[in-house]
Amino acid sequence: MLKAAQIKQKANYLWRIGATGFSFASFGIGGVAIGGVVAPLVNLSTQNPSLRQQRTQKVIKHSFKGFTEMMVKLGIMTYDIEGLKKLQHSRQELVIANHPTLVDVVVLIGLMEQAKCVVKHTLWSNPFTKGPVQNAGYILNAGSEQFIHDCVEKLQQDQSASLLIFPEGTRTAKGELLNEFQRGAANIAIRANVPIRPVLITCTPSTLTKNEKWYHVPSQPFHIHVKVLDAIQVDDLLDDVTVNPKNVRHLNHQLHQIFNQELSKK
Repeated sequence: MLKAAQIKQKANYLWRIGATGFSFASFGIGGVAIGGVVAPLVNLSTQNPSLRQQRTQKVIKHSFKGFTEMMVKLGIMTYDIEGLKKLQHSRQELVIANHPTLVDVVVLIGLMEQAKCVVKHTLWSNPFTKGPVQNAGYILNAGSEQFIHDCVEKLQQDQSASLLIFPEGTRTAKGELLNEFQRGAANIAIRANVPIRPVLITCTPSTLTKNEKWYHVPSQPFHIHVKVLDAIQVDDLLDDVTVNPKNVRHLNHQLHQIFNQELSKK
């Protein structure tokens, strides 16, 4: 009986390695299809640039939602959401989330009704992803003053969408609770003066962290738990909301503390 159980466990493990590889391949093919076929069709559907972006965002949302559900059906992962309606109703907010695993952005974008996202240069220039992210009006994180300006402008001008950003800047290091926050999110929040929506993500067991290969799958399907907190106003955390380096540092510290305290409870 023991040997049969071990064989079954090994077969399940090999299946999840294969299914994970299939998922990554599907993601790449899907990116090419959206960028090479769907995005051009969206562009032909209207001359309005704002409407084009909204329609592309909807395509990405439903694609990411479908990708997440595919991974669940393949037995790779499970997930649950606490406070889903808060995220679905998010409009003109700065949504900030921690980043424990590679699929965080896929799960969150699949849950949000309308969202822009800050992306790294690797996604902006990657042939599989550059078409969708550029057509959707996502923002390149170039780490510059122009990047901050672009984010603030998008938030202030578009009342229908929120902006998703990961203040850690990269995935959390394996074995760590949280990386230090970069100051971009705090800088954007003060300048745009929009509500901040913290989203906490945990992944059990830890997988697809920074510098971890896709085929290093855990011994069981991983579970992602998403907890959406109430929105916070900048002046709830700062007595002085003047844009200056001191206030940006203070707000950044406050936001990091909120995440650190909430994640420490788990």
